[in-house]
Amino acid sequence: MAVHQLVPSLLPGDAMGQAAIHFQLLLRRLGHFGELYAEELAPGFSSLVKPARELRPAKDDLVLYHHGISSPLSGALLHLRCRRGIIYHNITPARFYEGTPLWESLMSGRAQLTAMAPFMDLSIGVSRFNSEELRSTGHRNVHTVPLFVEPRRFGADRADPRMLAKLSDPAPALLCVGRVVPHKRVEDVLSLHAELLRLRPTARLWIVGSYAPGNAYVRKVFRLAKRLANVEFFGRMSHAQLVAAYRAASILISMSEHEGFGLPLLEAMASELPVLAYAAAAVPETLGGGGIGFTEKRYALLAELVDELHRNPKLREAVHRTQTRRLSQLSADAAARRLEQALATPDRPRKTLRRRAGKPRVAIVVQRFGEVIGGAEAHARSIARRLSRDFQITVLTTCAKDHLTWTNEFAPGKTRIDGIPVIRFPTERARTMRSFNRLSRQLFQRSNDRLHEEHWVAEQGPAAPALLEYLSTEAKNYEGFIFFTYLYSTTVWGCPLVADRAIVVPTAHDEAPLRFDLYTDVFEHARVLFCNTPEEAQLVRRRFAKHAPIRVVGVGVDRATADPARFRRKYGIDRPYLMYVGRMEAGKGIPELVKAHRRLLRAEKEAPLLVLAGSSAAKIEGPGVRYLGVISDGDKADGLAGALAAVIPSRYESLSLLALEAFAQRTPILANAESDVLCGQVTRSGAGASYEDFESYQGGIRKIAAERGPMARRALSYARQHTWPRVISAYRQEMRKIVEDQR
Repeated sequence: MAVHQLVPSLLPGDAMGQAAIHFQLLLRRLGHFGELYAEELAPGFSSLVKPARELRPAKDDLVLYHHGISSPLSGALLHLRCRRGIIYHNITPARFYEGTPLWESLMSGRAQLTAMAPFMDLSIGVSRFNSEELRSTGHRNVHTVPLFVEPRRFGADRADPRMLAKLSDPAPALLCVGRVVPHKRVEDVLSLHAELLRLRPTARLWIVGSYAPGNAYVRKVFRLAKRLANVEFFGRMSHAQLVAAYRAASILISMSEHEGFGLPLLEAMASELPVLAYAAAAVPETLGGGGIGFTEKRYALLAELVDELHRNPKLREAVHRTQTRRLSQLSADAAARRLEQALATPDRPRKTLRRRAGKPRVAIVVQRFGEVIGGAEAHARSIARRLSRDFQITVLTTCAKDHLTWTNEFAPGKTRIDGIPVIRFPTERARTMRSFNRLSRQLFQRSNDRLHEEHWVAEQGPAAPALLEYLSTEAKNYEGFIFFTYLYSTTVWGCPLVADRAIVVPTAHDEAPLRFDLYTDVFEHARVLFCNTPEEAQLVRRRFAKHAPIRVVGVGVDRATADPARFRRKYGIDRPYLMYVGRMEAGKGIPELVKAHRRLLRAEKEAPLLVLAGSSAAKIEGPGVRYLGVISDGDKADGLAGALAAVIPSRYESLSLLALEAFAQRTPILANAESDVLCGQVTRSGAGASYEDFESYQGGIRKIAAERGPMARRALSYARQHTWPRVISAYRQEMRKIVEDQR
């Protein structure tokens, strides 16, 4: 059963869209595949959210509709031939809108809920307050699944530094977060600010949230604000700017009289900001004993309380303790348990594993497989081949060959590679690197909410929803899963579906995406992480405080028979050379390597040749540089055996298979010093040198040339420590534990 979500609008800063993204997280953790569909979506978000008109659910699927007052999707939902559910956030504050175009729609909101009730298989309120309204309109099978925040996204380190500097001031600051609409009662916030100014003339009021400039209510609020000092309307902020506002303010104030939940209250709690809120509708439930709720809008008294909270650190600390306690009760894990209860209706029991006789069935999930160039992909293929002696291995992958575009080049469906069953799933969309790189530059420079991080993963790809659906629906047929490479959607969206049975081989290195909080879904929820080097393991420990258990396993390396003379004859090489084998990409440091080597050639007439082998969109040639294209494994072994050194220019490595393959051929490495992993390999092996600039590049080559004999012996000794039997033993041990836990 797929569980899709249907949303009237999914826009940055929109509370309903944020809720849908959070429900998506919960559904994945419960093992349910599903996609997002919206009638209105932000430009550029089509990779993450599909148009509502494209929703074509299967008969057994469940569509959860986030109810929007006056949305035509309410009627469209009833025409879908599938199971239907509603997620209810709203209440109908019609009295605040009398005389406005919205009044009639709000008046019909309750009637709309009543009309939908007989056709809903499941009804969910995000608060008990909402759930009671659903019951009062005739809904059956009603459950409450509260909203939540991810506290780490609101830490002090996530605040935009420029905005934080702009807002920092010893004067008290009120913060109001939410749309400027009548039922938010912004005029009451202004009245409180007026009283506070009598006590503290330097007091400030920040109003954060979208508003329609021509709206009559907005014009009224702006007129009132002009009469007061130090009022600033910020409109909608980015996540990092919003965190800065929370962190700089003295108190969050909410005067709203019609909240279905009140997400900004939780965001303020997560930002360690005291909350002062009018205790109407669902607000008392959301506060749950945290913060300060009040039932009378006595502005002078509230102003004194705000002033006392600003000046009294002991009082602030006491309020903070109550908020921390409440926040712990509204975690994602708690919400997931509630949603699990809602979905596990009598006719839909919880999924159970289907046990079979014979070897345990294990699926290896990797973004590409077969005739592709890539370290993680080669790693996956080696593990698949060797584990097949103990387990029934099936590889789940895409039809893509090129990891830059994800274009479908292999036929979809079942095939065999190395005698191992492989199931390929098509990608829905090719990637355009120019737009993806532009998005990356934007998001890498700041902290983000989950919506933007999920959008980045959707753009990163590969977009293979059929693979994710297979993981969800067929999970019961596999005892275990092994995911390769944390970065791609196949892992970050696939692993949560089966996390309790998943080994993840993250191949992580210190790069910008690793700082996305979304990757906690992988690093903190997998059964175990198999890191390739001590440096990778340490990086994961630093980044993810609650990481899953870690084992440093790495890969094995075999010393292939090699003939250096054969390589020289075949490619016409008659002088000492450095060799690189791999993808010819900027991310691998190739442009910098070629630039440094050409400078070396100008400085030294006897400089070694630079030999490059691997896939490349452009031919790389020039004096002293030879590009061979894609070469066979035999040619690679021959070439590495005869090289002065294998050069590894990448800053980003979790292991470097090339280093181990070079060591196995008694060949030292010349490695980029910006990679902790490569520096660790050089130090532990004693077989190579590292470089950080031209001078150290030149010096490293000279050092290797002078110490080539001793380095060759140490290289082979180091390679012999990395044996396949040891590596496979670790996989076998961990997978057998996973299998045993299910019996």
